[in-house]
Amino acid sequence: MAIAQAAPGAVGRLGIAVIAAVAIFFLTSAANLDRIPAFVPLGLAGLLTLSTVRPDAGLAAAAALIPLSQWIAQAADLEALRLAEALVLASLAGASIRLACGSGSRLPAGPALPAGIGPAAAVLVAVAAASAAVELGLRYVGYSSIRSSVADFATRVATGYLYDDQIVAPGLVDAARLMEGVTLVLIILAWGRRVPPLPRRLAIATLAGAAAAAAVNLSAMAMEVLAADRTAAALLGYLGGGRLVAHIGDVNATGSYFLMTTLVGIGLTFARRGARLPAAATLAAGSAFWLAGSRTALFIAACAGYVAAASWFFARRPDRRRLAAAGFVLAAFITVPFAIFAAYPGRIVETIEKLDMDVARLGAARAVYDAGAWAVVNRADFAVTSLRMWATEPVFGVGAGRYPALSTQFMPPVLLARYSGGENAHNNFLQFAAELGAIGAAALLWLLGAAGLHVWRAVRTRRFGDPLLVGASYGAAAFLATCLTGHPLLVPETAYPFWTVLGFLLLLARGRPPVAAGHRSRQAVAAAVVLAVAASSPFRVAAARRGMEFDAEPPARGVARSGLFDWETDRKSGRRFRWTDRCSAFLIPAGARSVNIPLRALHAGLGEGVVTVDVAIGGQHVRRVPLLDRRWVEVPLGLAAPGHPRGQHRIELRVTPPWSPRARRNGDGRTLGVQIGEFSFEPIREEGER
Repeated sequence: MAIAQAAPGAVGRLGIAVIAAVAIFFLTSAANLDRIPAFVPLGLAGLLTLSTVRPDAGLAAAAALIPLSQWIAQAADLEALRLAEALVLASLAGASIRLACGSGSRLPAGPALPAGIGPAAAVLVAVAAASAAVELGLRYVGYSSIRSSVADFATRVATGYLYDDQIVAPGLVDAARLMEGVTLVLIILAWGRRVPPLPRRLAIATLAGAAAAAAVNLSAMAMEVLAADRTAAALLGYLGGGRLVAHIGDVNATGSYFLMTTLVGIGLTFARRGARLPAAATLAAGSAFWLAGSRTALFIAACAGYVAAASWFFARRPDRRRLAAAGFVLAAFITVPFAIFAAYPGRIVETIEKLDMDVARLGAARAVYDAGAWAVVNRADFAVTSLRMWATEPVFGVGAGRYPALSTQFMPPVLLARYSGGENAHNNFLQFAAELGAIGAAALLWLLGAAGLHVWRAVRTRRFGDPLLVGASYGAAAFLATCLTGHPLLVPETAYPFWTVLGFLLLLARGRPPVAAGHRSRQAVAAAVVLAVAASSPFRVAAARRGMEFDAEPPARGVARSGLFDWETDRKSGRRFRWTDRCSAFLIPAGARSVNIPLRALHAGLGEGVVTVDVAIGGQHVRRVPLLDRRWVEVPLGLAAPGHPRGQHRIELRVTPPWSPRARRNGDGRTLGVQIGEFSFEPIREEGER
């Protein structure tokens, strides 16, 4: 079922060879010397070679470099390159090549994967792959032939996949990131059986990467403090609540990452009996965690510290009544603050004012309260947004990576006023549910639940005998807890380290092979789900394709995949029209020889200057239409005969710049392109017709 279980057989090696080929194919865009200097592909080629010769060393090198990838890209003027993903692809490709060719070492007895991990991983990868396949299918609907579609896809991937400004299809990058993370776990598990020291090597590499990222953050803080007019005040500002992040752009994801690596470092320090280097690296990561100022991460850290202390105490003096009391205290610590915020939001500030504090302290208290209250209400509104979106496509979801683009269609008004351009869900699990549906969410929870159960059994059996196992388990659990109010799994520089930690954590938890009760039934269920998901893809493409026909109505809520909104009627002229998104694509009948498309840019002449509309037919750019004012412009287009009898003409519009009516204070929070009216087309005449 999963690659590591099937590795010894010929079928398994063939599957691993396919993984290696796909990884190399997507990595080829890093050799585009028109976009990046030569040292980048040379470095990636070196990592691929190292991963092929010594997969354990290649995986460790990638683990140490990934946290710094965005900072390296900025320093080397490579900001368009997704360097973190390139590093993962290079290490996965090399390790997979070595697995496919044979590792040269004898495998120990026992199952390759912990119970449940293989089937869950297979289902999750299948769901993500099917989502990407649907988006790719829609991307090439209306192309002249299958050959041209394949050629266009291969060209786009080979030259631009790893660059943010050349997305091959919506959601492909997001689906690939999830598949790469799961595959990274499986590859680590496969090589952990052959290289027993691999878990601790990966733990050391993870901590080294965190220490280097922390050094970047601390250096940035030192430079800003020294450049400030009041050095002491600036330093106290950072130490007392200022939010600092320098190696990536997401503050909350930074807090999640440094919390996880700090706990891993604590475990590694105790495992190596207080070694100085791990202790210093852990201190640096902990300092960067504090300076990140993520409220959720700080709260989860307090909960993790309480649980760890209580677990250690009750492991020495087991007492059920004391354990129940400790659990009650933890539950109260978690729920009481939120209950107070929800029940008495105004009385908190009133109480502070009655204490007759000085102005500075009162201002600080107000700021803390306002920030906390805003965060709670904000997350609640995002939860409503996610559930509304999920309800439109409950089984398969709206598609990987489509949440930000569609979010404005489901936001409550208060949230829409803040995020008129769209935003992520601020809850990784709800976003996965909305994008990948119930099947994708269930597969993710199955994978994490199976891993958590396996780790819990190992921790309970060994107590505190393996500090690295305990520290890494607390780190992974804390990271996942922060996913309830953030999206660190969407940030490559924090997502890939989590999958690495999960991989070596499962290796650390491996002990005597457990009895795999129900193993065959789990595999059968997973195989059935994988086949069902794969079989559903053509039907999902066909259903979405009907929504791309110009005369078809979009879904009841939200913009259709074609990028066209509902039909509207102009109150003055009575003319029917539809708004486009910034990018739209729609289909018209194959029997058309030419088409006349009316366009109007309502925001032309409103300070936006000239609005341009780039028109493509069947993937080929045909003309650029400038719209100078708010008048309707007729755009005639000649159409060639489709490459197959039942084909349709695909017309794509890209509007520059788009606009949001909210800027004009009319209450519409959508991001819009232009208005497109009812078009007329001339049919192809048969021979003999007049």
